[in-house]
Amino acid sequence: MNSTDAGNTFSHTVPLQMMGAIVDAPSVLILLASFNGAAWIRQQLQSILAQRGVDISIAVRDDGSADATRAIVQELATSGRIRLLPTSSGTGSAGQNFFALIRENPAENFDYVAFSDQDDIWDPDKLQNACHALQADPRIALYSSAVLAVWPDGRERILRQSTSLTRCDYLFEGAGQGCTFVLSGAFYRRVRDFMVTNPEVTRDLHYHDWPIYALARTWGLYWRFDRRPTVKYRQHGGNDTGARASFGGVRKRLSLMANGWYGGEVLAVTRLCATANPSDSLVNAWRRVAARPPSLRRQLQMAWFFVRHGRRKRADRAMLIIAAILRWL
Repeated sequence: MNSTDAGNTFSHTVPLQMMGAIVDAPSVLILLASFNGAAWIRQQLQSILAQRGVDISIAVRDDGSADATRAIVQELATSGRIRLLPTSSGTGSAGQNFFALIRENPAENFDYVAFSDQDDIWDPDKLQNACHALQADPRIALYSSAVLAVWPDGRERILRQSTSLTRCDYLFEGAGQGCTFVLSGAFYRRVRDFMVTNPEVTRDLHYHDWPIYALARTWGLYWRFDRRPTVKYRQHGGNDTGARASFGGVRKRLSLMANGWYGGEVLAVTRLCATANPSDSLVNAWRRVAARPPSLRRQLQMAWFFVRHGRRKRADRAMLIIAAILRWL
């Protein structure tokens, strides 16, 4: 296994063939999920429209906003680069809204696909940098980056993901904020085809970005993490997830483990990976352990699995071990 900040690979990685030639101004489809985002969405869309060196189109799916979100999107759509999708009903969560966006947008004529929240501000070169990273190595399927978390009181903090991969970290965590994700066109279409063919695999998932990272990894594809922040990640009371300070983050994650929410997400991601790649031996090994009735032997086996194959940071692996010992998973 090799792991560097320039890219992360495994010896079993299968190269992903890019579709279409590298061009000076690659075409990028941005999928934006909105819900009651009138306070922020204008500035977010303007920062996307100001992207340099790329040919962009934006598809917005609104999840039944009760404020002026749709009106603002329609106003900006006169530029011809924004399309507000018709929706008949809400999905109930940001993650499910993104899954609906994916299924509704084949993106056949695009080189890359990116995801956008409604409340951030993108750096002007965000997409250009991502496309260059993906063009540099056709085996890279997915790009994500650090973000600059910003608070209304002026505080700022860079949030970076660990790149010290384990064999199965993708079963227990994602690859950073989904608002930084850029996918090669070929990988996106493979993800979409899988989700259209297997709609049941996303029904129990809260996040859209974690399972997409998990699909890339269980298919043996390359991921590129950029340590440079490319997004101002605004923090406010309406964040679906938001940044986590050290003490508050530990307390929140332990709480999610204790109430069973996190364990449910892990099982949902595991089912997704087992469906996408039934021959993944370690995914199958984890499923067998997790399916056993609670016992001291089961909890010790889970703890040992976490030691060898758990999350990327040692502190996060330690929390998984604690959760296993306390029978929270």
